[in-house]
Amino acid sequence: IRGTEISSFDVEVLDVIAQETGLSGPRILVRASGPAVDESGIGQGFSGSPILCDGRNAGALSEGIGDYGNNVVLATPIEEILGDRPARPTRARGDSRLARAARPLAGPLMVSGLSSRTRLLLTRAARRAGRTVLSAPAAPAGGYPPVDLRPGASVAAAFSTGDVAIGGVGTVAYRDGESVWAFGHPLDGLGRRLLFLQDSYVFGVISNPLGLTDVGAMTYKLASSAGHVLGSMTSDTVAAVGGVLGAEPPSIPLRVVGRHADGSVVTLESRLADERSLGDGAGLSIVGPLAAGQAVERLMRSFGPVTLSMCTRFRVRELRRPMGFCNPYFDLDSALGHLANAGGMVDTFDLSPLHVESAEVRLRARPGVVEGVLVGADAPGRVRPGERIRARLVVQRRNGGRRRLSVPLRVPASLQPGVRTLVFAGSGDSIGDGEIVIELAGALFGISGDGGEGPEARSARELARAIRGLHRPLGIEARFRPRPARTVVRSDEVSYSGKVRLRLRVVRRGR
Repeated sequence: IRGTEISSFDVEVLDVIAQETGLSGPRILVRASGPAVDESGIGQGFSGSPILCDGRNAGALSEGIGDYGNNVVLATPIEEILGDRPARPTRARGDSRLARAARPLAGPLMVSGLSSRTRLLLTRAARRAGRTVLSAPAAPAGGYPPVDLRPGASVAAAFSTGDVAIGGVGTVAYRDGESVWAFGHPLDGLGRRLLFLQDSYVFGVISNPLGLTDVGAMTYKLASSAGHVLGSMTSDTVAAVGGVLGAEPPSIPLRVVGRHADGSVVTLESRLADERSLGDGAGLSIVGPLAAGQAVERLMRSFGPVTLSMCTRFRVRELRRPMGFCNPYFDLDSALGHLANAGGMVDTFDLSPLHVESAEVRLRARPGVVEGVLVGADAPGRVRPGERIRARLVVQRRNGGRRRLSVPLRVPASLQPGVRTLVFAGSGDSIGDGEIVIELAGALFGISGDGGEGPEARSARELARAIRGLHRPLGIEARFRPRPARTVVRSDEVSYSGKVRLRLRVVRRGR
């Protein structure tokens, strides 16, 4: 309940409950008491705390029942917990039956390394996905030594570790040599897993006697998910999460480098548990955007408007050159949305081997956005198909003066005679934070990033082409309805918005 020292408390066995719908087996009904829990009761993060009766392990705390004070809870019998032995970390197929029956995380996701705005995006996405996200510091200021994961120790099953760490935190219920069982309930219930098995430092127990998880009124351990990696979590079943000490799971290093216009630099290093061989992704679609958002916020030291460029690179063994894209942006959410989309394409690609060696995101940012609004346009009244013409646009700077732009463009050769509409529109608008929240929510469910609107990539080269297609020019677009738009003014300096229409008469050639 504090730091890494194991505390004990009393448990009174009230009854044994028969198996019910949704439970993997019988449950033990217990009441907890003693100085360690009297003030807070039992909360999220206590799951897995072993119950010892006459020197024998009877089971582990696993589920609250919502009583006021959080003292009466359910425990999973030890026979259920030990029903599946953790395997060595190897690549294997997932259990589709368990995947279909998966339910939201019984305990909260703990995240370390995020500032308030980036954390808010994750919290909103988690709420949409039916999960709870809690923020905790990465570690005490002075650090702490690796913990011996014996029964009662806090433990984390982490999707990512390092500067941005995300994982579920619970308690070790049982240990047999190098094998460790924890939680007493599923993480996601997906069967085989390849997550980081880590120790965890508990900063304290946050008490709320109501125990209402849906509205955030709950008791929970404030514990770090950025502890020491001690092995691999390889099993996630209905009764426990299990792992093996020693070998770590396969992982992908993620590096995010942000540069400010004043020369300052922020670098974030994380590792992502690579579960793509199990069909569960590697978290590129969620940890990548969160780390990039965190880097920008640490650079800017504010949440104001920002102009930036972002280059994303995925190095894979199958290709000589890395896959990726580079784009300018006038808002952070648009950049994070593209990064989530690219990460989702890599996470879900499974039609041929793809060995991802590293992922890197490079950002350049400066405060503020120069905005221009299209307010007027003029062009020749009569045009011919295939003719090159010049349009004159009027742009109003926000809090500034007006500017005129002369724009050359070609009338489509296939345009039929008659009165046609020519539309000029700015392409620097934000996607809005709602879309990035939807992307992150999809990533939490493991369904993010379907590769866009085109056909599914069938090879590493096709995947690289699809990711490269995320490139987009910013500026001013023109189109003759109903034909597609073409960028006629490109600008990484000014965010153009607004729309103007011109009515032109198209006449036959030679007239």
